[in-house]
Amino acid sequence: MTTPSHGDVGTGGPQKVPLSQLIHLMAEYQKLGTHRQTFLPAPASDSLVRGYGIVAGGFAAVGVICVTVGAYPGALAIGLLALVPTSLAFFRGRRNRRHRTARLDLFEFGMTVYRSGEQVAGFRWNSAEVRQQVIPFQNSAHTEYSLRMSGPDGAEAAFDDTLFGEAREWGRAIQSAVTLAQLPRAVAAIDDGATVHFGEIALDLAALYFRSRAYAWEQIQLIDARSGLVRMKVDGNWVSLTPVGQIPNFYIFNELAERLRLAAAAESAAESAAIEPAEPELRTITPAAAESDPRTPGLDADPMVDSAPAATADQRIESPTPATNGTTKTADRSIEITPAPTTSTESVATKL
Repeated sequence: MTTPSHGDVGTGGPQKVPLSQLIHLMAEYQKLGTHRQTFLPAPASDSLVRGYGIVAGGFAAVGVICVTVGAYPGALAIGLLALVPTSLAFFRGRRNRRHRTARLDLFEFGMTVYRSGEQVAGFRWNSAEVRQQVIPFQNSAHTEYSLRMSGPDGAEAAFDDTLFGEAREWGRAIQSAVTLAQLPRAVAAIDDGATVHFGEIALDLAALYFRSRAYAWEQIQLIDARSGLVRMKVDGNWVSLTPVGQIPNFYIFNELAERLRLAAAAESAAESAAIEPAEPELRTITPAAAESDPRTPGLDADPMVDSAPAATADQRIESPTPATNGTTKTADRSIEITPAPTTSTESVATKL
């Protein structure tokens, strides 16, 4: 949901409404709960604006000199050139002023976003979809945070680390809150045999589906999301799926896919261990046993004479039955997926 833009509330023309009141109304309507944190715009750097101004001033000085010496055509040309940096400085300064009025608020059950000239947008953690253009890795020297939020009511908002400061903090907080709120529901759906969709990708107990093709979990060896593209290794070959920014709630998708892939790998390993015959144990004969065993030649017997009964030649050692691990496997595979009992905000946001 979105509220009227700042300054457009009331009758009889635009009226000035405090931004904090609009955010409060949105939080009340969406039942977002207790306010947690506010993030304001990143400090705007006006160095570029100053640079454009210096260039425009230089052109203006040259134009004045041209007018003084009577070179009016040259002064006109210099004036036209000066318009370029002047325009760039104007639009850059206007953009910086708009950024200074933006605000991002995090609540117990959701968030609100406001940008100058736009409406206050509200999202709940249990229903919002978040798309992140680049997934951060722990070994990355520089991490970019660019999020696009959307809600079931049609509300949308896009923002990045150039708009709001402390991007690493709000980026992890948003992804963690959405994942913790929606992962149990997705896990339950998968465990009940349903198919969960993430844009063009779908998951169930049997396989991962992408563009009318099914990839069994036993075939998938690795899922990778580097360089902004999701790909997977299937039977030793890499298959490209879709850009990360097109997958809603990527961290939920990744968690489900990893659990299903690892469960299938563990089941395959258990099957291999079950069908592999165990090595037979060699019979150890002690001197005492040798004396009492009628099938074993005596210690004083002539080694050149075979005194064992003829039936010994037909004796075979029976290999033990392979031990099974847990319950007996049935034809219908059912992989129980349960969320981790203790999942911290930090661990979910930095899983990859």
